[in-house]
Amino acid sequence: MRTNLIASMVCVGIGVLIGLCLASDSADHAFAQDSPVIRQPEALAGVPHPLDGTPTLIHARPGRDVGASGEIIGFSHVDESGTQVISLVNTGKLWMAVYHVGPDGEIRLVSSRAIDADFSLELNATAPLPDDIRRMQGKTKPR
Repeated sequence: MRTNLIASMVCVGIGVLIGLCLASDSADHAFAQDSPVIRQPEALAGVPHPLDGTPTLIHARPGRDVGASGEIIGFSHVDESGTQVISLVNTGKLWMAVYHVGPDGEIRLVSSRAIDADFSLELNATAPLPDDIRRMQGKTKPR
């Protein structure tokens, strides 16, 4: 339980720091962002679950947490070596970063990249391939 709380706090803290770094520029002023409208799944309809732009922690499954605030979504889990893996996605900039936090507390940026091109790829390694499915449906024009 304590590990989940620490992991959640680190995830949200890093998300806030990265959000501040990405949002800062040479301007002398800052603008607040409006929280996007997010609909709750029907399964959570009767459960109080604030989605008003404040950090929200969602317990995904044991040892894995998801937190969100504004345009930043954070995912956290501890791998088999004891390293905490934190993935942050900036939905506004379509960018993601992955951090490893070692058992001694050392934070290391493992990967950071744009993800917008990922959504233009068509990747399916097993049959039927997307073009095969379109042909079966009578749509011969590939994407």
